[in-house]
Amino acid sequence: MIKPPFKILKSHLVDGFFITAEKLYREFQQPLEAVGRFRSGRIYFLVKRRKARFSSVRLSKKCQVVFKYASQGMLSRSHKVDIAQLIHGAPAINKKYFPTPEYLQSMIQYVTSADEYGRLLKREPLIAAIMPGRGEKERADRAIAYHFLTPADPTPADKNRHIIFAHQLLRITDDLPEKYEIMYIGKSMELYDRMNGHKRVQQAQAECEDDAEIYLYFFTPRFEAVASRDGIVIKQPCDYESLGEENLVLAVEAGLINYFSPEMNIQNKATDLRKSKAMTRVKSLNYTHFISECNFDENDYAFETTKVRKSSRHEKIYSL
Repeated sequence: MIKPPFKILKSHLVDGFFITAEKLYREFQQPLEAVGRFRSGRIYFLVKRRKARFSSVRLSKKCQVVFKYASQGMLSRSHKVDIAQLIHGAPAINKKYFPTPEYLQSMIQYVTSADEYGRLLKREPLIAAIMPGRGEKERADRAIAYHFLTPADPTPADKNRHIIFAHQLLRITDDLPEKYEIMYIGKSMELYDRMNGHKRVQQAQAECEDDAEIYLYFFTPRFEAVASRDGIVIKQPCDYESLGEENLVLAVEAGLINYFSPEMNIQNKATDLRKSKAMTRVKSLNYTHFISECNFDENDYAFETTKVRKSSRHEKIYSL
């Protein structure tokens, strides 16, 4: 319990999302730059998780993704997921014509070519189709590609080509990894520039065990402040905005590093944050405390380190 008088600056993370490192490159680069949560993100975590790989995967004629996980070895059971369950939430799906995943699934047919789909449309003008993708041999153990064809977009092209990675199916099949270990925490005002050739990503990947890999998590920090002299009259100061976004993000980064103490970070791990340069400007506005919060409800955000136990809710109060 913080006793008055106090002036508290609090940060929390929003708009979290994650990708595997390979999505920084190749055909994913341009789509990633267009993602609003990536453009607005300022904080990133490098997180070590168990590898998610297919031992086998295919599109069935029932328009299902049929697959097994390699990590389960001989005990791996076959999973079947309706393609509509995976794509119904996408912006490209017209909810007026396909109001539910179940209805969308009933309106999809499996085809092997655009010509076959053209013939199908002559008989059923409103039918959609799934067509297997091409050129995915180099990552057949981790992804499967397909084209989603509709009467308005009947020809296979990049804009209707989709890729499903093995890790995207873990939540659906309830095969979530045991650990989400934060290896490094960083900040950048332009995340793509920071990620491009990031040596920490490469180092973390190189040091992973054979059955693990690095995921990149991105977040946008948000701030609020409260102040009181007697604990009864509460004010909500906004003077922290005068610090500028970069100085605020520096404070968030320092707080998270100090709390989680990730293996690959060096600065702000063992220092008293009251003596940290990242907090100097916050202290100059007479803030008495800084609260760092990282709380999420989803299993994919249940973080841990060698110093901090696994949890989806993390909070640390720093006296300044």
